[in-house]
Amino acid sequence: MKYYSTKTINKKQLLFNYGMLKRTANKNICAVVKANAYGHGLKTVCNILKNCCDFFAVHNLMEAIQLRKINKTAKILVLGYCIDYSIAQKYNISVSIDDFKQLEEIVLLNKEIKVHLKINTGMNRFGIKKHNEFAKILKYIISHKNIIIEGIYTHCFDTKNEKITQKQLQIFKNYVKILKKQNKCIVHIGGSGMIHYKNLDYIDYVRVGIALFGYCCDITKPIMKIESKIIKIFSVDKNEYIGYDCYYKTKNKIKVAIVPFGYADGMVRQFQENMKVFINDKVAKIIGKICMDVFMVDISNIDAYVGDDVVVFKDASYWAQNSGLSEYEILTGLNNSRTNLIVE
Repeated sequence: MKYYSTKTINKKQLLFNYGMLKRTANKNICAVVKANAYGHGLKTVCNILKNCCDFFAVHNLMEAIQLRKINKTAKILVLGYCIDYSIAQKYNISVSIDDFKQLEEIVLLNKEIKVHLKINTGMNRFGIKKHNEFAKILKYIISHKNIIIEGIYTHCFDTKNEKITQKQLQIFKNYVKILKKQNKCIVHIGGSGMIHYKNLDYIDYVRVGIALFGYCCDITKPIMKIESKIIKIFSVDKNEYIGYDCYYKTKNKIKVAIVPFGYADGMVRQFQENMKVFINDKVAKIIGKICMDVFMVDISNIDAYVGDDVVVFKDASYWAQNSGLSEYEILTGLNNSRTNLIVE
């Protein structure tokens, strides 16, 4: 099948990012590849990391099964709630636990399930928050042999705030001490900024998500580029409108190119005010409202033709600065099926 647009993943840069994160943290890395590897392609990313990473984290069981089909031996953890523990057991997938209801479902299954205890150290989203609750859960698990504690973890929600993060680390360390008196298990912590924290001898893995792909981190670089093509060129006279809602009116006669990449592909309308793309190494400004399937650019000062390549995306931080969105929203918004995916 032919595509107008192509998403290119830089294999060498991804492996470099992984190595840099591991060396900086001086820890093993758990690669967080949820949301289709932050829009980069779960299958592609996990195949690249297959020979160097032995621990992956995803959001749900569907992602975990996709990953297991790619990698038969790696540890795979579902960070969100598991909807079917029998499927998790079938595919050797570990699950996160933070309440009794989950444990009771596992006991009823009567098959061995690997669990990671999720600790709430201040983010107040998921996790066990009180020591007495933790003690009850441990007692329950010990009395049911089919529940195997494989790990314990927490998530640091603002790693730039050292005071808050150190408080979280101390809380987490207390839970780890309690557990390790009874069990040997994997201890891991996220997010990406934790690679810069030292004196974490009790931590086995640092979970890294967006930094792996080159964002929110000063030691990694973006690994993805998206290109499309010009499919039509035409002239528009002065004082005419371009696109929907009389949003853009020409001040002079201009030459316009249409590029088949719209908000259905992740080019959200917040970009239309300031966004630029690159055609033949020259900057072209987006004009008019971005449509579902295409956008328009002013190419009056560019020597361009139908079929020429258009570099639509190469840095989510640039898009974020011009849209008011975060890199997370932008990258996962590029998670589409109308773009050819290649690795170089």
